[in-house]
Amino acid sequence: MPADVTPKKRRTQVERREKAEAKLIGAATDLVARKGFDGFSLAEVGDLAGFSRGLPGHYFGSKIELQNRVAEYVVSEFYKDAAELPVRERGIQRINDLIRHYIKVSKLERVKALTFLFTQAQIEESLKKTMTRLHNQAISTLKQEIEIGIESGNIRSDVDPLLQAGVIYAFLRGQLAFAVHDTNYETVPLGEAFISNLKQSIAAK
Repeated sequence: MPADVTPKKRRTQVERREKAEAKLIGAATDLVARKGFDGFSLAEVGDLAGFSRGLPGHYFGSKIELQNRVAEYVVSEFYKDAAELPVRERGIQRINDLIRHYIKVSKLERVKALTFLFTQAQIEESLKKTMTRLHNQAISTLKQEIEIGIESGNIRSDVDPLLQAGVIYAFLRGQLAFAVHDTNYETVPLGEAFISNLKQSIAAK
């Protein structure tokens, strides 16, 4: 072997499995977005990902467990993208940035998949537990920003952080449902109106 050629590092079994799982989760996300919760099989996931039809069942055990992973994936992608937003003032400004980011991604296929899973969670206990945990994570993130805003002085001190976080999250969930079910729905104007109202409601004078 020539001295200047470095052998390629072989992936470990764990790395190969993680890569395969990521492809399967991506394929399942696409299928949920296009066909809904019940419109496809695990075998289709394997086909779309380029693997055997039995691999999704081997890795995830059940369709429900795979869809739990889809929900976790979509939310993790949101937070990953949000972490890359320009760093501006914490508190009210950061909340506004998060709202705009949520609205920006609301018509992506992966977010459409998450909306279908929100609905299915009403009757699937395992999925309901996952969604509840993800909801709590979102509300906790908003609550923390409100607390930071109160401490830094850009949010009124009499604002209830948990209650206000719930109000913001309820708006985001509601507009997400509109965005998915109505292709003509304009998310940005409503989002900006909500931000304007939010500023009047909680921003320090």
